[in-house]
Amino acid sequence: MNLKIGIDYIKPGWEIVLKQIGVSFSKFSLLKPILLNEFSVIIITETHNSEETKIIEKFLDSGGAVLYADNSEIDGFSYKMKRVNSLYASQGTPFSQIGIVDIYSKIKIFQSKETRSVDQGLEITSLKRGINIILPFNVNDLILNTNSRRKKFYTSRKELPSEIVSTVSKGKLRKIVELSLEYLHHKRDLPFVHLWHQPFIDKNVFIFRLDTDFCSIEDADEMYKICRKNNISATWFLDTESDERIRNYTSMKDQEMALHCDKHYVYNSIGENYKNIQRADEKLKKCGIKAAGFAAPFGAWNTSLDIALQKMKLRYSSEFTLDYDDLPFYPFCNTEFSNVLQIPIHPISLGRLHRSHLSEDEMLQYYLDILEEKKLSGEPIIIYHHPHHKYLNIFDKIFQHVNSKNFCNMSMKEFSEWWRERSKLNPEFNYKDNKININYDSQNVFVKISTKDGYTISKKREIKIDEISFKQHSKVKVKKDLRRTRKFHWRDMLYNYESGRSKKTFK
Repeated sequence: MNLKIGIDYIKPGWEIVLKQIGVSFSKFSLLKPILLNEFSVIIITETHNSEETKIIEKFLDSGGAVLYADNSEIDGFSYKMKRVNSLYASQGTPFSQIGIVDIYSKIKIFQSKETRSVDQGLEITSLKRGINIILPFNVNDLILNTNSRRKKFYTSRKELPSEIVSTVSKGKLRKIVELSLEYLHHKRDLPFVHLWHQPFIDKNVFIFRLDTDFCSIEDADEMYKICRKNNISATWFLDTESDERIRNYTSMKDQEMALHCDKHYVYNSIGENYKNIQRADEKLKKCGIKAAGFAAPFGAWNTSLDIALQKMKLRYSSEFTLDYDDLPFYPFCNTEFSNVLQIPIHPISLGRLHRSHLSEDEMLQYYLDILEEKKLSGEPIIIYHHPHHKYLNIFDKIFQHVNSKNFCNMSMKEFSEWWRERSKLNPEFNYKDNKININYDSQNVFVKISTKDGYTISKKREIKIDEISFKQHSKVKVKKDLRRTRKFHWRDMLYNYESGRSKKTFK
């Protein structure tokens, strides 16, 4: 049995998601019947003619699993289109841990007595016939969406922190696809196998990013002392306005130095972005600093910036207006994939928490909650700070927590190089006689094997299901009052005004 995902069209948004998850996948042909052992799940993203539809239905009726999404239509079923901003997962479903997913687009709702609800809040349904799931949104278009907007993030206090981030919750969409594939495999009594999201079997990656705009030498030194005290290798994105400040960073040990800006602004033209980054890069090189990565001012991203980064031959960048709280990926820029890896982070800085009047204890608890949520979901945690915002004692406590728990600190460059290796793999997974055979060319990447009984992370290339010591599936607990994060508040307008004014100041 080939544990491979078949897809009718490999669109760029789907390629991003499937590579993030780390499944084995390929395009399938509808010129001949699809064999049950050829694909464990097939994904339908377009409407097909009657002959092709019969082939899909035969695969479904014979015990195959089908995931319908995007522009797919189901023969004989009518639907209505409905515009929604956000969807909220229902409790007690395979998707309950998703919480809230922002899409700001139309969804397709099939209307028939022959369908049933899988998650009412997310409008995920399935045909009563066979093993299948129907996703109501266009995954490809949403993943490729580059719009941004202000969003509020959850805390227990009334006033919520906010930031301008990606309009679409791309990380949540990726999780929905992953959970859908896992669900369909389990319904077929098959293990769900994919490349693991982290370079460790039993540890979570912790990355600490620092943006140094407005950072004095004194603030930088104090932040560095706390990093060294706790053996934290941070990634510092350097503002190159002052040569004296740049030279100060050259004496820091076990820290990564990367590019932030010369002028604190992101332009709409390739040329202006390139000149700004090139000036910053030249200043760093004069001080002996060779940067591999970049983080844009204000977390802003556009295609002109990406092209400029490619011209500069930078290895990775990190902008939360393109994506946040997600796994790395290569953006689809114009008509092709960028070669600059995008590394999403958690977008709320301590400055934003201070702006929303959280106490120091509340600030600390906010980040400890993020650490626990990421640990449960098995994803790397990347948080960031501006040293000039002070509150360095809070990060001292965060670092102590990181060192006392099962986290492993990496720089963004180290993580980007590992992910770059992972992204080049074309894994193959086969299942026969209760044994999984795994084939891909890397000793640094592991696999996750999930069954109804639990999951395991393994480096083995041949695994007998009966011999696996399974861990229980863990789920992130969703806050009951999560909906209030999407309610309008007058402060949203104030913060948008302040953000717009600050950007004009820097231009």
